[in-house]
This record gives sequence, C-alpha cells and structure tokens, in this order.
Amino acid sequence: SFEYVAGRLAEIAPELAGKRTVIAHLGNGASLCALRDGRSIDTTMGLTPLDGLVMGTRSGTIDPGVLLYLQQHENMSVEDVQHLLYHESGLFGVSGLSADMRTLLASSEVAAREAVDLFVFRAAQQIAMMATTLKGLDCLVFTGGIGEHAKEIRGAIGERLAWLGVRIDAAANDEARERIGGRGSAVEVFVIPTNEEQVMARHCVAMLRTKTQVS
Repeated sequence: SFEYVAGRLAEIAPELAGKRTVIAHLGNGASLCALRDGRSIDTTMGLTPLDGLVMGTRSGTIDPGVLLYLQQHENMSVEDVQHLLYHESGLFGVSGLSADMRTLLASSEVAAREAVDLFVFRAAQQIAMMATTLKGLDCLVFTGGIGEHAKEIRGAIGERLAWLGVRIDAAANDEARERIGGRGSAVEVFVIPTNEEQVMARHCVAMLRTKTQVS
C-alpha cells in the first residue's frame, strides 16, 4: 500500500518527492509510514503488524504488562491472548459492537463513540511521532478503507494535528478530493486510493521475468 501511494504521490505532486511525508493507511488493518526523499524511514509496525495504531479487531500498541496480567491473573493461555489481541480487540473490543467504522460512526452508543475517539487520538498521536522522526511534516496522505471514505475521521485527525500546521478544507474533505489541505495549511494533505493488488502483481511479474532470464 505504501509503495503504491508513494508512487502515486510522486505522479500527482512531484514537487513533494523529497519532502517529509506521512502516509496513513487507515482501515481494518492500519499503520503509518514516514518517508523522506520517497524512502521509508519509520513505521508504526513492529515485529508484526499488530503493533501501532488501533485497528478493526487488533489492539495496536499495548502495555506488555497487560499480557502478563492476562496470563498470571486471568489464567489465559498464550493462544487465548493471541486470539484476544488479533480478533477481539481494537474497534470491536472497545465498542463491543463492531469492527466496522461505518457502523460505529452511525451508532449513538457511548462505547462506539469511545472507540472512534480512541482511533482518532492514536492516529494523530502516532502521526506526530512520525513527524518527530522526520523532524517536521510537509505532507500527510490518507489512504485505506477508512482513510479514503471516512471524512469524519480525516477531519478529526486534522483538528488534533492543527498544532503541526495541518488545516483541512471542509468542502474538499466532504467530497474526498485528491487535495484536501485548507487555506494556510503548512502541510499538504491528500486522499489517495491505494491499490495493493497492483503492486503485488507487478512484483510477481518482475520475479517471474528474473527466473525466466536465469533459466
């Protein structure tokens, strides 16, 4: 996803190719990538994609002490903890309702609002963390199912990042235009649909060609 979006950004705004950019892939799986000169230099993922942002059913970053507590005091097995972290946490675990952001945004339940607020807070918090790695922020790109389609989430993240100079144009955001940065924004803000399948296919073709040449 990050490879595709970085390529599209270079096509859309070549003047930003060497700038400090954060791509926010927000969906059922969610992560951030910090790029400088078009190359990844940091990500919210760790050893596995479980780390980082709150996701649909995955916890994201969590205090390791919680895992010890679950095993020592709740008598949960390693398998039980693994299932909890991957399948019963995140938006679903906090809301107790759904892992689907559309359902949560449409709900009047307090727990649904808490899940949405946590998602927005953690996304903004970790975008700021990526900006620390980059020593500034010139460009922010939203992608993924939530990033591309949930204007409320983009707007709320933008509000939390106002101190970084992020301004989002309300009309452009409502229409999910390619450029949604507002007047006076110190950060260029984009919505770029991703295409992970195209990148995977491209790599597969390249590998097949290499094998054919070697043979």
